[in-house]
Amino acid sequence: MEAKVKRALVFGSVPCRDWSFLEAYRRPDQQVYCADGGLNNALAAGCKPDFVVGDWDSGGAPRADVPSVTLPVEKDMTDLQAALHHALAAGCTEFLLCGCLGGRRLDHTAFNLVLLEWLKARGGQGILIDEDNEVRLLEHETVTLHPEEGPRYRYLSLLPLDRTVEGVSIDGVKYPLTDAAILRGDTLTVSNQPAGPVVSVTVGDGRALLIQSERDA
Repeated sequence: MEAKVKRALVFGSVPCRDWSFLEAYRRPDQQVYCADGGLNNALAAGCKPDFVVGDWDSGGAPRADVPSVTLPVEKDMTDLQAALHHALAAGCTEFLLCGCLGGRRLDHTAFNLVLLEWLKARGGQGILIDEDNEVRLLEHETVTLHPEEGPRYRYLSLLPLDRTVEGVSIDGVKYPLTDAAILRGDTLTVSNQPAGPVVSVTVGDGRALLIQSERDA
């Protein structure tokens, strides 16, 4: 019998007005990790925290009923990366990161996006989600999406992380590509749209962020 993938739902501290979008992603056996003020987000979303870590400068605080680790303010990684580190050490390999996009710190958002690379290098698969967007890293792989079965997004874009990403094919969309090379800094692969019940995105050589945006339902 195949072992079930251990999933972590990880909360950052970026606030959200309505956490109902998480319903499409919840799984009863997932573990909930909180990075500092992400503790408040988890509680607001109706999730019971399993672990919290932080330096307590963004609204979080240790709780007697939740295992926690206090970090120094001056350190070599963010609270979010520390939370991911602890989740990896606990055996999690699948990660949903929320409360990690937007807010007043553009630098944190940018670094949170590339944390998907850090996770993948350590055997983890991560997806960043918020009310309107879903972001995942593709590297030498094909991902199949079913727009009509899960959360529905109006747009999908492929953002190259390497100078050149080759062997890119996008099928089931308004603007298909076949075995193309896309360049970092070019906007060729922004704002595509699903055109059917199945969308396939392939990255042959290189790394790119697959971004689905403007959620409809």
